[in-house]
Amino acid sequence: MVITGRPGDWLPTEWPHTVFDLTPLTDEQTDTLITELDSGLKADERAAVAARCDGVPFYIEQVVNGVGQTGVPEPLYEPLFARLRASPKVVPVVEAAAVIGRQLDRGLLNSVVDLSDDEVSDVIDELEDALVLEAWGTDTWRFRHELLREVAAELAPPSVRRGLHAKVADALIGDVAGADPDWQLVAGHYERAHRFDEAAAAYQQASNNARLRGALAEALACLTWGLAQLDRATPGPDRDRRETALRMDRGFLTSAAEGYQSREAAADFERCLRLGGTLRDDELFATLIALGNYYQVRADLRRAAQVIESLSRGLEGRQWARPKVDVLFGTMAYLRGDLNAATSALEAATAGVATADQHKVDAEWLRVSEPISSGCLHLALVALVRGDLTRAEAELARSARLAEGFGFPEGPYMRAYIRSMETWLRVEAGQLDRAALVAADMINEGERHGFDVWRATGALWQAAVGGLAALEADDLDPSDLGAHIATITAFLDNLRAIGVNIYTTVFDAVLGRLLIAAGQPESARERLDTGLALAQDTGMCFYDAELLRLRGQTHADPAARQADITAALELARRQGATLFELRAALDDFELRGEPAAAAIAQAAKSIPANYAWPELVRAKAALAEQSQRI
Repeated sequence: MVITGRPGDWLPTEWPHTVFDLTPLTDEQTDTLITELDSGLKADERAAVAARCDGVPFYIEQVVNGVGQTGVPEPLYEPLFARLRASPKVVPVVEAAAVIGRQLDRGLLNSVVDLSDDEVSDVIDELEDALVLEAWGTDTWRFRHELLREVAAELAPPSVRRGLHAKVADALIGDVAGADPDWQLVAGHYERAHRFDEAAAAYQQASNNARLRGALAEALACLTWGLAQLDRATPGPDRDRRETALRMDRGFLTSAAEGYQSREAAADFERCLRLGGTLRDDELFATLIALGNYYQVRADLRRAAQVIESLSRGLEGRQWARPKVDVLFGTMAYLRGDLNAATSALEAATAGVATADQHKVDAEWLRVSEPISSGCLHLALVALVRGDLTRAEAELARSARLAEGFGFPEGPYMRAYIRSMETWLRVEAGQLDRAALVAADMINEGERHGFDVWRATGALWQAAVGGLAALEADDLDPSDLGAHIATITAFLDNLRAIGVNIYTTVFDAVLGRLLIAAGQPESARERLDTGLALAQDTGMCFYDAELLRLRGQTHADPAARQADITAALELARRQGATLFELRAALDDFELRGEPAAAAIAQAAKSIPANYAWPELVRAKAALAEQSQRI
């Protein structure tokens, strides 16, 4: 005869018998049994069954048979419920315990039930004897089976359950358990208590904690869950302020992960604007700043200008915000090719932070592109096109030092941005080995922190550097450039497809150079015209002089070539882009000779003679050649 039963002394000792202690099935055995019972279940469905059954074959069989049904399977309900029948005081304790979860802390349980410590101890003893609870560490117990907890959770009417969830959440925040609260757990209890605004606030706290750990995806998920709570919250100004805070956070984090071009981030910011009628002015101001960044990354400079104008009108009484607005204006001016205006605004921004209200400048809603670091970064770009390599390097280093003090995601995001711009600097200076190393660091930073936009940008830079390095090979075969051209084109098209247009005309120029070297002048001209058309459409004309100069090299007709070179030279002079002016003058000298020598001398004298620009070497050689002829 075979008899089965739970552990205990229920078997008379005088009976002759042999006892076999059966342990629960292992995870592998459990999965095998579930598959045998229903081979059509997916992996997540099998995992859900296993999590409820604790390796007990009878439970597994019944739960598999009831897949798709809610609640505990009928054949299991009564035998499990019978184990909960005890003294009257057991019911409130087991109801509270079920709401707390599979594992429960004694202090938390005491704070939720209206019983004395001694009464709670007696009930716990009863539940241990009934094999409902088992000790699980110091002052901690857990339900022996998840199905027991599910049955216990159904004992309380919905209104009672909501009240218990609220008590548990309040107790967790009150640090009853002696530890920092698990904010996702708190949020879940508030949600089940129908205290939706508090649930949203708890999810926001959970997001902040995840962000500090560098868990970007988790931080974003918590914000999305928090916003879902507000769909059920009571309408009003407080609810709208909470939504704005959550959407601002989510917009910033999405921008960090995907770049400021993210449509999802823009949708959050624009929703904040629509809520503007019930918001504090500072929140509206922050939203406009975020939108300004969004439009600039997309190179939508006309809309960016409108946003900056609105911000400038609202600066009265908010001098602490001026550095950020100055950086936005300075960046826009740079992209337009107005280097003097860019320099004035960016220098004002980096100087203004020192006297601004630092607490305000570093407030939560002003992160990701902190004014002084961003200002230094863009001052480096101004110095670059003016041929001032020493200052460009110094400003980049200063920006990087400041970024080291930022948290996540601000610090890693800004460091990746700095590496992108340093890669560009090294490419312009002909330092391709250094450029390749910096681009690799950028990709690593993007992969480490989940910044998709910087992974994509880094890959594009690596492809560009590889193509330009191929041009310097002694045994260059023009036909070998095709692979480099195809790779760069694919990466550039992908970047623009997700809305990243800022600075991308630099890559049109790289492709133009490669296509010219590959003997494809018509294709090169078409690519350069693509960059010029983007500049015309957006107002992002900072690199037009280079695009025009290179387009000149695609013409077989000397007059057409001269027209583009002349246009490039004049534009570079108007913009104050000394490096580009010198390059155009050198091309002009190759075409016309002596009449262009004065332009070379004029541009070269504006660049310090000890700088390692390849163009300076060429300029000195050209002027020396001209001097010998004279």
